[in-house]
Amino acid sequence: MNPAQKVDLLRAACCVAGIDGQATEAEMNVIQRMVRETGVGKASLQAMIDRSTKDPEFYKEQFRVLKADPTEAMTYLIQVAMADGKLTAGEIEVMQKLGEKLDVPHQEFQKLITQVREML
Repeated sequence: MNPAQKVDLLRAACCVAGIDGQATEAEMNVIQRMVRETGVGKASLQAMIDRSTKDPEFYKEQFRVLKADPTEAMTYLIQVAMADGKLTAGEIEVMQKLGEKLDVPHQEFQKLITQVREML
């Protein structure tokens, strides 16, 4: 992924973390790895988190950018969602919608969830 695509993935990760109205410390720890890779500043990250926790439609803007490597993108998003030890219905819904838009088959999505669970 190029730097712009990584920032877009970071934005999508914030959407997954914030869809339930908060981004937990565990989710933010996973997100921080991408922050370091992208060089996104604290204010920009906070703006992404604020928008993701307050605007449930924010994730819809992320579809176009994640197509560069859908499997890598989905794996990262699942890691963020599962960082706090649980998957909420909202997180699953957002990731499924992103996966559908990225042409990730439902079966592949379920396989990725299983693989990430095993990694964690």
